[in-house]
Amino acid sequence: MLVSLNWLTDYVDIRISVSELCSALMGAGFNIESVQENDADVVIDLEVTSNRPDCLGHLGVAREVAAITGVPFNPPAIALPPASGKASDLTRVDVLDGALCPRYTARVIRGVHVGASPSWLVERLEAVGLRSINNIVDVTNFVLMEYSQPLHAFDLDKLIEHRIVVRRAQAGETIVSIDGTTCRLDEQMLVIADAKHPVAVAGIMGGLASEVTAGTTNVLIESAQFDPLCIRRTSRRLQLASPSNYRFERGVDPVALDAASQRACKLIHDVTGGQLAAGAVDVWAKPWQAPVVTLRPHRTTAVLGVEIARLQQREILDRLGLAPRAEGGTLVCTIPSHRGDLTREIDLIEEVIRLAGYDRIPVDAAVAHPVQPRSHVQRMRSAVSAVMSAAGFDEAVTFAFVDAARAALFGVDKPVCVDPLTRKSHNALRPTLLISLLDACKNNQDQGMVDLSLYELAAVFPPSGGELPAEHLELAMVTRAPLRDLRGAVEALISRVAAAAELTITPADAPGLERGQSAAVALDGKIIGHAGVIAADVQKAFDLEHAVSAATLNFEMLLAASHKARPYRPVPRFPAMRRDLSVIVDESVTWAQIAAAIASVDQPLRTALDYVTTYRGKPIEPGKKSLTLTVTYRSESETLRSQQVDEQVAQIVSQLVKQFAAQLRT
Repeated sequence: MLVSLNWLTDYVDIRISVSELCSALMGAGFNIESVQENDADVVIDLEVTSNRPDCLGHLGVAREVAAITGVPFNPPAIALPPASGKASDLTRVDVLDGALCPRYTARVIRGVHVGASPSWLVERLEAVGLRSINNIVDVTNFVLMEYSQPLHAFDLDKLIEHRIVVRRAQAGETIVSIDGTTCRLDEQMLVIADAKHPVAVAGIMGGLASEVTAGTTNVLIESAQFDPLCIRRTSRRLQLASPSNYRFERGVDPVALDAASQRACKLIHDVTGGQLAAGAVDVWAKPWQAPVVTLRPHRTTAVLGVEIARLQQREILDRLGLAPRAEGGTLVCTIPSHRGDLTREIDLIEEVIRLAGYDRIPVDAAVAHPVQPRSHVQRMRSAVSAVMSAAGFDEAVTFAFVDAARAALFGVDKPVCVDPLTRKSHNALRPTLLISLLDACKNNQDQGMVDLSLYELAAVFPPSGGELPAEHLELAMVTRAPLRDLRGAVEALISRVAAAAELTITPADAPGLERGQSAAVALDGKIIGHAGVIAADVQKAFDLEHAVSAATLNFEMLLAASHKARPYRPVPRFPAMRRDLSVIVDESVTWAQIAAAIASVDQPLRTALDYVTTYRGKPIEPGKKSLTLTVTYRSESETLRSQQVDEQVAQIVSQLVKQFAAQLRT
């Protein structure tokens, strides 16, 4: 916000130097970006936070300076010229959506002479970076920078039936804005229309067809209030921006907009010689009522940690125009229409310290930093990082929003989405991390990094059928390495994080994974995730040139299993004996069936069973395969003899021959 010191002094008597003024504004919460001094004026670039739209005009800044320095605030006196006719006889306003347009006022001035603006008006506008256009438009811009109230001037004779209709746009409607942009409208956008066509995009920019030109003689002055969210969405959707929508998005004063309209009409009369019609057409959905907020002075002390006298608090609130009155032990404030940001007691406390001085809040010489042990979740996160790094995976940090079409590839047809007007693409919260990680694989592939392994631990948002998604933490990993390497990483992770839980990996199909090449990962019988090869159609959708193995684990279920205590076992006193077996079985026999058959043989000395490899080819006949496995035996009371182990192995072979007609390969 560029503030002209000459302009500012029209409303407040500034008795301090420019540097002192800047320091006072900064102390009250307004950062100074720059100060430009010339022979005629001083222009201050003031940073205005989004909750203070009242200070996007010189009157608001002057009101603030008056409150800070304690001098009177003198807003401009408005004396309307003699009227000719009635505005209500010359125009009509229909507001069809009061939620998006709470208030709309229209005034009419006839017989204007459009031309160059007087030098004082041009100088005021140029001081704040605006160029002069013509006397009508310049006045609306002047009031914009004075009241922070956007106005728009329509050529009344170009409005069909001299009507204003505030409505939502119809699908397929278009309008050419005054900057020459063709805007395609939709039903979510608010427009100002005449009896037939849109003549302005509400709150953003007027239309070329109804703009004021050199031939204009009768004008309609619009001063209105629009829904900030609607204006923001429309501006982003149309990629159309102006000083008007910047202010409407932050909120305008619903009461002062009429004063701004009167001010503009008075100035237009002065600089063009037109005649003002009496009154205004004012459509107000719900007249504004001043809210009341109560402040407990002792609460101010408790929050700030510094004693501020009750009388001083009341005096500060009074300078801010809040009209405080004492009721018992409290101060009851009536909030003016330009301070829509004041809604709670804590807001009033902030106002008190803002003007009393933030430097009054004591700061301890020493700042304590208590050190606490890491939580269980933090320790488990560190464990995951250590295991995945040791397995050759790099950690990825990706964005939580993805394209909704990508979610369908993983079985989620209706992901949690934001309003498409807010985000045109990547507008769905990811239901799985695999979408983000596969995007990362594609980005790396485009840069020539093909052989990579990535993992991420972050939140996912699968739909739940209720108002909120079933948000939880997920651990996902992708790799160009073979599926058996990915399985090894999963097993290593489980053994580190939840070693006491029983891990089972069984074949199971899952959305996004290739049928027959995926498995369910379960702990103590509860499925916590899936692993497998990314399906061919998913690989094609992400434009990946090579097959990718992937796994997803519900980290919160993994954490629950990590609390299970690992049973104590003494260090073995006697050595173990291992036997490798290769058995020829039918192609249809799975490793899970082999393992289950061996487990059914009661052998107390057997301590482990491990899969080694599968072989197909000569001399194995077609339709058969050779499975190699390792069986480990150990006794806790003696050293095993070969004869004992051979007898145990013979039992296993007998069971496999009986159940699968297996042949022992020698």
